[in-house]
Amino acid sequence: MYKKILTTAIATCISIPAANATNGMLMIGNGNKSRAMGGVAVATPLDSLSGASNPATIAGMEDRFDIGMDIFIANVEAQLGSVAAKSEASVNGLGLDNAYFMPAMAITYQYTDDITLGFSMVPTGGGGTLFRTNFFEAARAGTANTPSINDKLGVDLLIMEMNPTIAYKLNKQNSIGASLVIGVARFNAYGLSLFNTFTQDQSTLEGFTNQGKEWTGGAGLRIGWMGSYGDLNLGASYSSKVYMKEFDKYTELFAENGNIDVPAIAGLGVSYNITPELLLAMDVTYTFYEDVRSIANLGPNLADATSPLGSDDRKLGLPDGLGFGWENQTVIKLGAAYQYDNQTTLRAGWNYGKSPIDEDTQIIFNLLAPASVQNNLTLGGTYALNSTMELNLSYVRAFEFEQSGPTYISDDGSNFGRLKMDQHSLGLSFSMMY
Repeated sequence: MYKKILTTAIATCISIPAANATNGMLMIGNGNKSRAMGGVAVATPLDSLSGASNPATIAGMEDRFDIGMDIFIANVEAQLGSVAAKSEASVNGLGLDNAYFMPAMAITYQYTDDITLGFSMVPTGGGGTLFRTNFFEAARAGTANTPSINDKLGVDLLIMEMNPTIAYKLNKQNSIGASLVIGVARFNAYGLSLFNTFTQDQSTLEGFTNQGKEWTGGAGLRIGWMGSYGDLNLGASYSSKVYMKEFDKYTELFAENGNIDVPAIAGLGVSYNITPELLLAMDVTYTFYEDVRSIANLGPNLADATSPLGSDDRKLGLPDGLGFGWENQTVIKLGAAYQYDNQTTLRAGWNYGKSPIDEDTQIIFNLLAPASVQNNLTLGGTYALNSTMELNLSYVRAFEFEQSGPTYISDDGSNFGRLKMDQHSLGLSFSMMY
């Protein structure tokens, strides 16, 4: 029975696309319990999905299985000069604009009193947009009255992780853990021909745009520690960069011949039971976007006179090729859980991460997939069906945030660009102790 459940879950996680995120390009947390509490997990063992944030948290955890699905809705607007557009998308013909499904599952097994084994599959993040009006082509044409020029414009980046995990209890207070992080990514881009002037071979769009969907993979390592001292838990985790194989169809789009690694993340966490019923938790994480060249390299901007023309060593696809100009990001996560009665636990949280986009210089490329939201309010809860089964609910509201600034091009000569986003995410999961 359990083998069948696991096989079905893995197939589901691989086959259903997930897109967008709320802390830059990454999810705010793994699992509905974590996301309902602002994404805390480094020092807060909540379920088997917690191991995808800090492997040490599953040490001593009961044998359990968690599986869930979130629906994610992002409202995205972009403007270049006088041309404004809203992103549209449809999932599986359901007609849900800007809606994406995000499946996740995990399992733990207590191998010995000191060793716990685990496995998780989680959506790491990414981003997706579909603009019916190609504002880049409108800027090239020099008119705002040319709708849907050159068909559509957009990108689609999906990143998921599979994490075989082992956790070990050093003693009653301290645990350590490690995961092999297996990354899987899919990418697609279309309507970017305006930027062909920045490519190494301007005679073709191959390796740059309109090449269709492509999958790739890679690997990294995650390690963690957690200490339990009565009602107080402390934790630390570090996820290395997930080194991904290059996208062969997009070697002249991303720096380093089509490479886009998943950035490294370091985290510290603390949780404390104020009373037997009330738990408070906080995580601080730091994402190393600046170590991924395709994300961190500066894009074309007015502040750097060489950028709009793209000097020879800054052509797209080269090691120093134009990128999105993202900065490293610090995220603060706050969460609370209150056990209302024997069956019901209520959760709430707040998540804040300053936008990694420098609006003074880096608007133009980031119009494609804005990652500007900063403040996230989270709510949720758990209802125990019986002693071994429970249902979990989460809701994440990423509040609207707008960034605007100069670009090197526009249809009306204003050199103005604007991006805006807000998000909703609703998730439901099922947990079973076996």
